[in-house]
Amino acid sequence: MSIVSIETAIHHLRADADDVLDIQHKLDAAVEIAEQFMGRRIYADYPAVLDAANAALADMEAIMAERRSVEGSALDPSLKALQLNQLSSQWYSMMMMAHGIPVNKAIEIAILLILGTLYEHREDVVVGTSIVKLPQAAEHRLQPYRIMGV
Repeated sequence: MSIVSIETAIHHLRADADDVLDIQHKLDAAVEIAEQFMGRRIYADYPAVLDAANAALADMEAIMAERRSVEGSALDPSLKALQLNQLSSQWYSMMMMAHGIPVNKAIEIAILLILGTLYEHREDVVVGTSIVKLPQAAEHRLQPYRIMGV
């Protein structure tokens, strides 16, 4: 089950069915933007959250073992730094999975608002508005679910 169905997205945008591929691409991006803002992955239901969290925890153990191996190796320092950076990226991805959340109506609406912004501003140049930030209404709906770091 998708987080937001393509039919819901098309209806929300009041778009033609001819735009399905473009809308699906932007819908996938909108979900990713919402996940990055919250610092957690979004899943269709709670059992999917549990499955992903369990898989992430197992992968995190493997990442930590590999990190210890790289730190103790006699590799060139720049190569070692590159490998540790890659492991950190994998760790962050697993943390997002471990902190997953099931979709709810507020998250779904936020995704649709982000999608609307992506769909409306398809050009490189946008005059008179800023699309650098999330739409304010989307940010307000996602904020309670955001993982805040120190």
